[in-house]
Amino acid sequence: MVDVNLKIESWKNKLLDLSKRNRLLNYRETKRSSLKIITPECIELFQSFVQEEEPLVFPILFDVSEGEEDNGNEGIDYPIKTDKSPKETQRTLKSLRDKAKTALEEQGVNILYLSFGFLKWNESQDSDCWFNSPILLVPASLTIESIVSPYVLSLHEDEIVINPTLSYKLENDFGITLPKYNEDVDLHSIIDEIAKLTASNGWEVLSEASLSLLSFLKINMYNDLNKHKDSIALNPIIRTISGDASASDKIPEEINNFDYDKDITPTEVFQVVDADSSQQDAILCAKKGISFVLQGPPGTGKSQTITNIIAERLADGKKVLFVSEKMAALEVVHRRLTSAGLNNFCLILHSYKANKRTVLDQLGATLALAQNKAILTDEAFQKLELLQFNKERLNEYASQIFETVMPLNKTIYEVNGLLANLESFDDIIFQIDDIGSIESKQFNRFINLLQQFTTTIGKMTDDYKANPWYGAIVSSVSHELRYDLGQKLGALIQKVEKSQKQLFALYKDLSLERQTSYQDINDIIPLLKAAAEAPKIPSSWILGDAIEPLFSETTACESLKSLFWQKHSELSALYLNAANNDASIKLSDVNELLTVESIKNELNKIISVITNNSPYSGINIDYSTARELFDESQRKAKLMNEIVDRLISVYEESVFSIDYDGILSRYKTE
Repeated sequence: MVDVNLKIESWKNKLLDLSKRNRLLNYRETKRSSLKIITPECIELFQSFVQEEEPLVFPILFDVSEGEEDNGNEGIDYPIKTDKSPKETQRTLKSLRDKAKTALEEQGVNILYLSFGFLKWNESQDSDCWFNSPILLVPASLTIESIVSPYVLSLHEDEIVINPTLSYKLENDFGITLPKYNEDVDLHSIIDEIAKLTASNGWEVLSEASLSLLSFLKINMYNDLNKHKDSIALNPIIRTISGDASASDKIPEEINNFDYDKDITPTEVFQVVDADSSQQDAILCAKKGISFVLQGPPGTGKSQTITNIIAERLADGKKVLFVSEKMAALEVVHRRLTSAGLNNFCLILHSYKANKRTVLDQLGATLALAQNKAILTDEAFQKLELLQFNKERLNEYASQIFETVMPLNKTIYEVNGLLANLESFDDIIFQIDDIGSIESKQFNRFINLLQQFTTTIGKMTDDYKANPWYGAIVSSVSHELRYDLGQKLGALIQKVEKSQKQLFALYKDLSLERQTSYQDINDIIPLLKAAAEAPKIPSSWILGDAIEPLFSETTACESLKSLFWQKHSELSALYLNAANNDASIKLSDVNELLTVESIKNELNKIISVITNNSPYSGINIDYSTARELFDESQRKAKLMNEIVDRLISVYEESVFSIDYDGILSRYKTE
């Protein structure tokens, strides 16, 4: 059984900070977190600042650049003097204002206090270690209107208190009870009374004032736990948090497996933002008054769920208290409620924006709003009915796809999932007779057979195609086939081994990388035939000096080739001109006149046309010039044919298509 009282004591000890790190017990002046005010003196400052509520205006300094000394301000008589130079005072005020503003915006609490009176005490008369503790804590706010305006310290609306941590320390360790603060009692009386209470201990009360950042929220929580210990111990939520599972409320049976689509109509839902199934469970538990803890990482919709819970409880006429340590969480939920039009129902209590005037204005606006009655139009009810109709259709669709169908005993959803899983596989067509009557037992049998088949196929790895029997079409193995294999396979294996050795040697000589399969042998046979018919290149061409004369012959052949194509172009031009002038002359294609014999035949044909046709038969033509050109062409053609014959006797005819200029250039380069 869990002892709740022990848990509460443990919580109280964790909240209590009585160490020397606590500035409420061991106050120390720092460079940027405290500012000791010397003038006006402590009693005078208390009267003007607290009793008369006059703000303390710090003077404006002359411009002092960063890193420069502020000696130019030393001779000025400032009405407010501190323990720091004027420039350092301004910097400390800026630091105090920034830190206090951050705490107020993020946590909604003021931590800037003007302390009046300090108790200088030690833990025993033999101790030489002395501590200073502030006595009266006055909440303050530090503001500045613009960069050229002075800092103004004014009284904050929080309560003025005697240092609660010091009060607890003195009462528990020394039996000294400090008085409570009363507005009718001045500071001088408070200091005198505390001096009398601590005189026997040899302690001293100092009349000093200092502005600093102090926080005693935890001591207030400690006092609440201490004051209301019995009622807290009886609270079922506290007992559950302490570890007593029996104190928590059990979730009713009607909530378990609750069907929101069927059991709730749109007219019964007052949620203002989207919610998934887990969020719906939390909202339902909140509506039923069940205590629970909702947790999750950032971005999982906790603020959405809280917004919907508040909206649902408002619809039920309930009040909701939403508390958060961080102001950001409150603002997120308030922003969602505002976007849903529920901001008039929200009262912001603890915020740096929520002063007394703001709270009163909010209450006034809410009371004025209560006089107006909200009435839903017929159009709104029609939309809700349409939403219910569409929801029922969707529910019916979901019910049908999840309904078990016989004889396979599977749902449409399951079958679609199986089919979708087969989308990436090839379609195999096979016949199943009377497929509509296939039962679950037969279906499972088919699946088992297919799994066995896939297992067998799966064992056939890459060497499956390398198997000697791959591609065999033997339908059955007979005794005759076994005998033939035994008689002929031995002789075949010897020939195969011999051919393999020859192929390996051939591949090595030709620097080839190929397989020794039957198909590869068929592919390489044409290559070997071409190699056998090709003339061998003399080794002296490559290894000796005999290749040098070949370069000269190559150059000469290239010159003849250029001359040939030049004459070829000239002849083409003449042919084209003759064909245009007289269509009766039928000329051969120029590309066909590549030999001396063909040129001679073409010339005789032209002469015959000229002499036999009537337009030219009576003309006495001097053919001497043409004869000379023909003889010159014949001589050059004969020379060309001799060169061609010499080349063909040594090389193949493909030598004429070789790029001699490229070969010569690469050879000279390399």
